[in-house]
Amino acid sequence: MLKTAVVGKAEQKLISKLIFNTVVPRPIAWITTLSKEGVINLAPFSFYNAVTTKPPIVVVSIGKRKDGKLKDTARNIRETGEFVINVVSKDFLEKMHISGKDFPPEVSEAEELGIELEPSALVKPPRVKGIPAALECKLKEIVEIGDTPMDLVIGEVVAINYREELLETQKGIVGRLGGKRYFVVDEEIDLSDL
Repeated sequence: MLKTAVVGKAEQKLISKLIFNTVVPRPIAWITTLSKEGVINLAPFSFYNAVTTKPPIVVVSIGKRKDGKLKDTARNIRETGEFVINVVSKDFLEKMHISGKDFPPEVSEAEELGIELEPSALVKPPRVKGIPAALECKLKEIVEIGDTPMDLVIGEVVAINYREELLETQKGIVGRLGGKRYFVVDEEIDLSDL
């Protein structure tokens, strides 16, 4: 039998936990940005998706820090208008997870964690070397949404760096479940013959 949690009446902690555990699996945007001071920021976000392909538009929801200030990623995107979404594979799962911790703005997560980077084609923030794909993005708009509020970052993809095999299979790609749990694509069901 299903229980019901009525938004506005149920405890917010329960509502948040239910959203995290029912809207699954979620893709992960492992975002590289560059601060005005030249520090490379690398952080994961799982409230992320693509919304159209012509032009290719992605959205990422970025919350605030515990002190109410902007996270480094949101601040850098606001200031520079550019970011890169790195697609996470199993090889990068642990480092991706650790990069989500609260590093000071002057510290580069990539440098601290020994993550190799390489130049992007059209934007200044670099991409993670060895990943299956990277979406280079230019900021279109930021919409503040929710009571917190969150920054809903709307970006236009201007270049896609990808491994050829990604067009045939997404095995090994990582996504987010509830809590600190993740999944790795290891089975694909092809229904194209139906």
